[in-house]
Amino acid sequence: MGEYAQRISDGERVKIGTCEDMLYLRFEDRAKVSALAGNVDPNDDEQAGQVRFRLPFPDEDDVRIGEYKDPFRGLRIYRGSAVQGSHEDFTDATTASETGTIQLSHPSGLLVNVPCYHGNKLPNLGDAKTFWNGKSWSLELFQLRPVLVDGALQIFPVVKCRWCGSGWRYQWTDVWEFIPYEMQIRLRGYCQAEVTRKKSESSIGDAIGCQ
Repeated sequence: MGEYAQRISDGERVKIGTCEDMLYLRFEDRAKVSALAGNVDPNDDEQAGQVRFRLPFPDEDDVRIGEYKDPFRGLRIYRGSAVQGSHEDFTDATTASETGTIQLSHPSGLLVNVPCYHGNKLPNLGDAKTFWNGKSWSLELFQLRPVLVDGALQIFPVVKCRWCGSGWRYQWTDVWEFIPYEMQIRLRGYCQAEVTRKKSESSIGDAIGCQ
């Protein structure tokens, strides 16, 4: 089901998302729209705590709310140099226990549904043989997920499998060092909030530095 709001800048009614996914609205821009009857109100913290928001890609800063070309855009997360080939993509072996589904097709008309293990391993298809052919990265940073805790919203990163669409919520400490620097700058406030909260709950300092 589509979710709509009124863009305050020009009064235009625009689509901001589908169901729980605010694919056309950044969390930092939620105050730039007004709620419409029968739709989610992103400015209401309780309702915002039930949905997920678009990442703030720096190259989209001039795009108006509701007009993003790729609603499902994600961000490859890795450490090292992807250009030079000396890099490590973010992976999580625990995601293999939550399989997704990929549908493969052949010109003969054959369709095959295979389990997706999000890059962790190949599916076992009995008599059929499976291989990697130019294996690419599977997990990418996709959305921001607010959670209402003690009356305040805390923001968490959402990582998805780019092949089957399965997604998981993480702590910033899990993914921070894999996020490219340009995006770290945009997300630093959310990461620092998590570290500050953790340090207040424990006498042991967190190893991550949101620098």
